[in-house]
Amino acid sequence: MSFDWKGVLRTVAPGLATAIAGPLAGMAVAAIGKALDIPEATQEKIEQAIAGATPADLLKLKEADQQFMRDMKALDVDLERIAGADRDSARRMQTETKSKIPGILAGLVTFGFFGILIGMLTGDLDTHGTPELLLLIGSLSTSWGMVVSFYFGSTATSRTKDETINAISTRKP
Repeated sequence: MSFDWKGVLRTVAPGLATAIAGPLAGMAVAAIGKALDIPEATQEKIEQAIAGATPADLLKLKEADQQFMRDMKALDVDLERIAGADRDSARRMQTETKSKIPGILAGLVTFGFFGILIGMLTGDLDTHGTPELLLLIGSLSTSWGMVVSFYFGSTATSRTKDETINAISTRKP
C-alpha cells in the first residue's frame, strides 16, 4: 500500500492541495518545493519529502499554504471556484453519459469506509500495529468526503473556516 501524501497535504495545507490537483499545480509544486527546500521540485520529490517530514517541515508547509492563499487572493484567484467548476464539469459529464461507474465507485467507497469504521468501533479490526489499516481508513475517509462533495456539493463553510484560521494566524500579538 502506498503512502497517502496528498491526504497529508490536504490536512496540513488544504489550499496547496486543492491547487496541486488543478490547473495551478505548477505554482503549488513550486511553493511546496520552496517551503521544504526541494530543488527542482516534482510531485515525486514532494511525496518523498512529505513521507519523511518532521513537525518543523509540516509547519513550513502550513506557512507556505497560508502565503499561497494570500497570493491567490491578491491575484483574485478563487481556488474553491476552480474546484467547484471541476466538480460541475464531472457532474455534467455524468448527466450526459449516464455512466454507472461513478455510482458503483461511490457505493464501494461508502461501504468500505463505514465497514472498516464499524469494524474498528466494534473491535473486530485491531488497529494496533497495523499502520496499513489506519492509512486505508484515512484514504477512504478522504475519498468518502469527495463522494459526498460530488453528489451533494461543497459548502462555503470550508472557505470561511480557512479564512478565519488565516486571519487568526496572521494576527499580530
